[in-house]
Amino acid sequence: MTVPKSLELMIGGLLEATANMQRDITEIRRDIKESDARASLSYEQSEQRAAASRAKLHARSDELLERVAGAESDIKMLRDDLTNVKAVTDDVTRWKLMGMGALGVTGVAFAALGSLITAYWSDIWRALRGM
Repeated sequence: MTVPKSLELMIGGLLEATANMQRDITEIRRDIKESDARASLSYEQSEQRAAASRAKLHARSDELLERVAGAESDIKMLRDDLTNVKAVTDDVTRWKLMGMGALGVTGVAFAALGSLITAYWSDIWRALRGM
């Protein structure tokens, strides 16, 4: 049985097409594997960048926390100092008021004494002269 020439050409063409298709499929598989490898590498790099960013964020948060704690400590010390200053200021104000009151009482007393001396000056003068 002889196979017609056109059938041989068709079978040869099919075999060549099958070989080409197999080669294309192999290349597609290789491309998919490379793409998966790049995606995996890109994912790992992305994870590394995200981890570095998170680490930087945590470091800055820790720094901020330390600064806030220091500020709170300073504010507490300032508040204690101001409490002491207020106590001293209240004492000085009280002393000032007491001093003004004492000065007023002393002024009234000397005014009364001056009036008394003026009213009885002639009698005082005579007593001092011995008359």
